[in-house]
Amino acid sequence: MPSYRDLRYLRVGVETLDESRRFAAEVFGLQPAEAGDDFATFRSDWRNYSLFLAEGGTEEAVALTVGRATDLDEVEQQLTAAGHAPQRLSDEQAAARQCKAVLAVRAPNGVIVEIVWRPLESGWRYHGPRDAGITDLAAVQLACTDLPANERFWTEGLGLRVADWAGDTCYLALDEAHHRVALYPSARDGLLGAVWEVDGKDSLMRNWYHLQKSQLPIVAGPDRQAASGGIYVTTRAPGGLLMSYVTELDKGPELQARGPRQFADSAASHGMWGSVTEQPEFLGGDAS
Repeated sequence: MPSYRDLRYLRVGVETLDESRRFAAEVFGLQPAEAGDDFATFRSDWRNYSLFLAEGGTEEAVALTVGRATDLDEVEQQLTAAGHAPQRLSDEQAAARQCKAVLAVRAPNGVIVEIVWRPLESGWRYHGPRDAGITDLAAVQLACTDLPANERFWTEGLGLRVADWAGDTCYLALDEAHHRVALYPSARDGLLGAVWEVDGKDSLMRNWYHLQKSQLPIVAGPDRQAASGGIYVTTRAPGGLLMSYVTELDKGPELQARGPRQFADSAASHGMWGSVTEQPEFLGGDAS
């Protein structure tokens, strides 16, 4: 597998920037960073930004960081051999993403995957508008009408490894965390959700109460994933993107040594505690 360092950022197009910006900062607790008339960025940790919102026609994108310039060449060759068509972004496009170099490729579900080298780090401590306890961009959730094609793209094309399956839902790892990318069978394609790690159960529960007080929908949770062990609560941002807090996500080198496991195709695999959800991607075979 190429030397991936992290899940770096998400690029999301929104209909109304002011509404989405207010949700990301004042409600969810991300720290506003660089912004312009038609875009806004947000911090969650040591990165200069981990979420990019743009008003208008910005395509959905997910970025992974590589550790060496030669990793870009390796990923490009691997993608090409797997039948994909990666492209190097221009220096201007890379600079706009605050990176030294970027390789981009479209996944089968339509989301752009950007492999970035030397993304900008921040020398300033993260400090959100409220004490949400956010520590990291933990994972991205992708909706897929053709799950097998997307699983092949991420494993054979990009070199991520399967951590576990829950039914056909596929959890993909790139470091010692249980997963950074989750592929969900769905009736649509695209970006389903973003998951942000918090520093413990107390922060997760405070955020749950804050979402309820803000009269936002609780899409799922509080609950625990069977495969990852993560305790989560999920709401919906303006425009439909799922936004989740998670804690106690399994991490460690033993996860790779153990190899992938198969969990049942049921709602209980996505929520062991049995919290009520109507999100079809979290229901597994119980959706039918």
